[in-house]
Amino acid sequence: MEDTAENSSQLPAYTALKWGDFVANPHLLYNLCPGPSNHREDNWINLSYSRDYFLEFKVNNIEELERLRDEMLTKPILFHVKLEHHKTEHYLVVRVHKTWKAEYAVLVNTRHPKIREVLTHKLLQITQHMQEGKKFCLQLDFGPSMRQWFSGAVDKEPDLCYDRRTSDSEDMKIVIHNYSAPWDCCMNPLYIVGCFPLWLLFGGSCYCIHRTRKCIDDSHEFRNLPVVLITGVSLRVTVRQNMPPPGPPQYSNPQEPPSYQPREGPRDYDPTPPPPYPGNIC
Repeated sequence: MEDTAENSSQLPAYTALKWGDFVANPHLLYNLCPGPSNHREDNWINLSYSRDYFLEFKVNNIEELERLRDEMLTKPILFHVKLEHHKTEHYLVVRVHKTWKAEYAVLVNTRHPKIREVLTHKLLQITQHMQEGKKFCLQLDFGPSMRQWFSGAVDKEPDLCYDRRTSDSEDMKIVIHNYSAPWDCCMNPLYIVGCFPLWLLFGGSCYCIHRTRKCIDDSHEFRNLPVVLITGVSLRVTVRQNMPPPGPPQYSNPQEPPSYQPREGPRDYDPTPPPPYPGNIC
């Protein structure tokens, strides 16, 4: 078990594989994280099936929270993420809009030192909140590092662009709580500033005050973590036994004409051989 933990800590923080390659051969990621179970699917947390805005875990008691904490600190997490990068290049009279889209299976190594340090600290905090009988909500967003990597991978000339923006499908956000997940339309500063009259009219301020008194909200975004992209190439080699060794190659001399074989023709046919072969005339 110690060897497994040591090997996992040496893996990159993020390992990405194109979704189509993962579906065709999931063992390309399975084999990266060996574990105690004979079923490789049990050696990691598979969150690639979710199609919600975020991945929500509600814990009702301290035992459920401790079980979730142990899994997150010992098993890698598999996500299914869709990325888009938009770029607008500004020329003299026209603007050129470009868009890159991709879909990846992403394996997050929770034993990576930079990830494990944050997870250990945050999960310990909410454990203390629950032991004290308080309501809490912890949001962990693993998406920013993938957005940073994808932006740099597809768009390597940012100096010419007028506008750059990278977005994802929000499938790498995890919410752990014993109360409820926050309403983004009421808590997000961008929504509040952009739609302030509507936010105020429909009671957004009341919701924020009520939630601040009722629940302890905390969040963390994982940024600037290394991402390694692997390719789904499988090579099959067939070895045949008792095959004779290959001989030296045979070359033909273009200057040497084929041998002439005279043949007997009709009585009026002259079997005189043709003149000598002159070779190649350049």
